[in-house]
Order: sequence, then C-alpha cells, then structure tokens
Amino acid sequence: MGGNSLLNILIQTVKSKMTGFVTKFRMYTSWSFIKTRVVVKIREFFSNLLGFKPRNKEDYYAVGRWMISKRLVYAAVLIVGVVSIWYISTETSLFRHFDEDGIKTYDYNSLRLRVAKGRVRIKGKSGYRAYDGDVEDGYATGVGTLYNPAGNVVYTGNFLQNKYEGEGELNFNDGSLMYRGGFHENRFEGTGVLYRENGTKEYEGGFLRGMKNGNGTLYDSGENELYTGSFSSDNIVYSEMLGKNAEEVSQCYKGAKDLYMTDDESVVYMSGIGAIYHGVSDNEALDDEEKVSEVYVLSDHFNYADEAVESISDIRDILGSPVYEGYSNIILPEAIAIDILNSKAEVFKGVKDLDTTEVFSDVATVESFDRDYEVYIYTFQRGEVMYSFVCPDQTGYFKFYYISQNNESAA
Repeated sequence: MGGNSLLNILIQTVKSKMTGFVTKFRMYTSWSFIKTRVVVKIREFFSNLLGFKPRNKEDYYAVGRWMISKRLVYAAVLIVGVVSIWYISTETSLFRHFDEDGIKTYDYNSLRLRVAKGRVRIKGKSGYRAYDGDVEDGYATGVGTLYNPAGNVVYTGNFLQNKYEGEGELNFNDGSLMYRGGFHENRFEGTGVLYRENGTKEYEGGFLRGMKNGNGTLYDSGENELYTGSFSSDNIVYSEMLGKNAEEVSQCYKGAKDLYMTDDESVVYMSGIGAIYHGVSDNEALDDEEKVSEVYVLSDHFNYADEAVESISDIRDILGSPVYEGYSNIILPEAIAIDILNSKAEVFKGVKDLDTTEVFSDVATVESFDRDYEVYIYTFQRGEVMYSFVCPDQTGYFKFYYISQNNESAA
C-alpha cells in the first residue's frame, strides 16, 4: 500500500508539471493561434517596411524625374507575389477540386472563366448550377444547358457568346417545354414548334424575331389543326383569304364554323381565329361560285409589324390619311360581327337583335337585322388592300376591322 501511494504521488507530481507544457503546446500548435501570429507578423513586416523613411539617395530608385522609395517597390513586389500565390491556389486547375463527374467548375464571376475553353460548369450567385456546357473566352459558346435557381432547365442547345443561337429548346419556369427549333440572338427564328404550358402544341412553322412569320399551322387546345397559312408578326395574314371560294378557305381553316345565309350572300364565323368572311356570288364567273370579298377581324387592336394599335390616330400614322370617313348603315357581315361582340359585352349600344332561323346547329338563315343602325367607318388603302375600321362613334377607337380587295387597283 505504501508503494502504491508513493507511485500515485509521483504520477500526480509529473502531471502537474506537464499540464502547463501541454496547454502551451496545444495553444502554439492550434490553427487559430498560428494564423493570428502569421497575420501579426505580416502586418508588422509591412508596417516596418512602409514606415521606413528614406534618408539618402541610395534609398530611392530614379525613374525619370521621379524618385521612388526602394522599400515601397519591395512592398509592391511582395504584395503582387502574395496576391498571385493566393490567386493560383484558389483558381488554377492545379489546386482546384473537380466535381464528381470531372467537370471544371467556376463561379460566375471567376477571373479564370474569362479565358476558359471547352466544357465547364458555372455556378450562379447563390451557388446553384447555372450553366453546364461549352465556353470560349468567357462566353457560353457551343452546346450547353442553362438552369434557373430552382434547378429546372431553362434552355438547352446551341449558344454563341452567351446568346441562344442555332437549334435549341426553351422551357417554361417549371421546366416544361415551351419551344423547340431555331434561335437567333435569343429569339425564335427559322422553323420551330411552340407549345402551351399544358404541353399541347400551339404552332408549328416559321418564326422571325421571336414571332410567328411565314408559313405555319395553328393548333387548338386538343392539338387539332386549326389554321394553315401565312403569318406575319405573330398574326394571321387574313388578306390571303380574299378571292378564295369556300372549299379553298376550308383547306386553310379547319376549326369550328357558323354559317349565316341570305338568298344571295353568306357569312361564315370562324370562331377559332376570331374572324368572319363574307362571300358573294361572282356573276361574271362561269361557275357563279361565291368568293370571299371581305374578311372581318373581331379585334379592337390592329397589328402592324411589331406594334398593336387601337386608335385611329395611330392607324393614320401607319396607313396615312383615310380614303373614306363617315357614318354608314350596317350591312349583313357588320351586323353579325356586332351581334357576336355584343354577346360578350355591349360595345355597340342601341342596335336591335339579329333575327335568325336555325337550320342546323351551325347553320342559320338571317331573316332581318337592324339596317338603320349607323356605325362610323374609316377606310384606308395600302396597295391592293383596303382596311376599314368600324367604330361606334367618332371618338376614334374601333371595335373591329375588315380587309377587302381594292377593286379599282384590281381592275
């Protein structure tokens, strides 16, 4: 027992002597202590270096008429060296870590990204994967995929200097497909397919500057063909229906129709494209077949190039002075257009209801309409086509317009 007690006393004595040493060793070898000491030493070094006051000419470098402190030059060289070492250690491929799939990864504002070439991965400001694909001179150029912060694909396809260029696919925010086809400077151009958010096809055909242009086909919500023909600035070129017979029009428009008839004329409402065409018999033709004489567009906006205008003053700026302006009693297609518009909202007040007799669910004969009702019309001429804008009054805002052939020009 005495021996054990003596041994314990010896062990406790050694521990007490070593405690201070161990504590100091742990402190001196801790990363925080080392970092603090290094920073202090660097700070003292630069303070002493920059705080030195030159005393004679040997302490200066002569650069032309200027005298530059040698200590200042040494400090500048050291600072550049430290910054270079830090840059190399954090940016170069020698020290950088790669993702699991071996792709070089850069932050969006990385300096080295400006000279990167080949396939890379770029992280957005909040650290999400923003781009995965080819780069050149700091630009997305080649094939790649762009992501939004939610992780959904925004675009996949060809890039040129950070812009969509060539073939690609653009998606809605949730990642569902919006468009597949050609691009030029981030906009739809060439041939492509446009989709609705529910995944159904909306349009297939030509595009220019991000809008439907050239030949194409519209589809309804069930992906049935609705209209095939020419488009300009996202709109149907309605004037190409002029002069066609009913069979020819049916090859263009395949949607639902409502036919209104009298003894010598007919009017067809194409609800799928919001337009009406008026057919009259050509007495000089051998077949005496009805041809489209006017197309009525049931819209209070007129689309021209990239603009959609709604006032007559704006129309004047586009089409010039009207060739006709004044009040006029309505005719059959105008009466039907007014009846359709008034069924949704009363835009033409005081007009009597259209009197029709239903023959079939989509065919009716017109018994009478309010022939005494007056509208105010502005008619403009553009080449071989006449544009007539129908207004409730002279306030200068139209509710629909129609397109007709300039008979004098045709003659």
